[in-house]
Amino acid sequence: MADFELRRPTSVAEAVEHLAEGGLPYCGGTELIPVMQLGLMAPDILVDLKRIEPLGGIREDAAEIVLGARVTHDETAASPLVRRHARVLAEATSRLGNARVRATGTLAGNICFAEPRSDVLTALLALEARVDLRSATDSRTVDVADFVEGPFATVRQEEELLEAIRIPVRASRSSYIRFQPGEYPTVTVAAVQGDGGCRVVVGAVGEIPGVFTFPSAEDVDAAEIAAQVDVTEDLGGREDYKRHVTEVFVRRAMAQLAEGSAA
Repeated sequence: MADFELRRPTSVAEAVEHLAEGGLPYCGGTELIPVMQLGLMAPDILVDLKRIEPLGGIREDAAEIVLGARVTHDETAASPLVRRHARVLAEATSRLGNARVRATGTLAGNICFAEPRSDVLTALLALEARVDLRSATDSRTVDVADFVEGPFATVRQEEELLEAIRIPVRASRSSYIRFQPGEYPTVTVAAVQGDGGCRVVVGAVGEIPGVFTFPSAEDVDAAEIAAQVDVTEDLGGREDYKRHVTEVFVRRAMAQLAEGSAA
């Protein structure tokens, strides 16, 4: 691993000043550190966010759940607030990776990395979440659907910090299901049924998750989704195989949704 300078700010204002000087933010480092060890990234400055208290915690703000940038997968999965209002995210974060990743990895870091097989991204897209981005000179809020541009690429500028994730609080039912025969999932499916219809998100089969909307859960067409989803052939399987498992697991997700309660 190349040499780097480690900075440990204690406030958001201090952190974004370090980013303006070329720093790269990190907290859990579960995806960043392995990439650095492979020599694929060599930042001169790492900005450790773990001492910034305002970036921690999960709270309800008006009609939204707000998760700070330091919130881990385990904290999300165990949160009564998330389990009550965004159960699909609690389910997704309780199953991803391994115990070490869930204990130390953060949701913010996960979606900033934009790994195509991200369980977190699949769930957040189903929930129509947004993210708060802040720099030393400006701040903005972006829909998660617009935040990820492609595999390992987001609209976050180098000087911006992903400060928080916002999830609207709505009456809904949801389900989350994944198929992982190997090290990574072959398909992940998140479904949310609310007053405005049913939103189905299929992740892992392609470079970015596919989002599909229907008037209601009863209108969801698994075969249509499997035919339309963008597929990337890789170690997870050929295109025809991935389309097949997509249809199977969309059907299972919808059956699970029909049996579930509000979440």
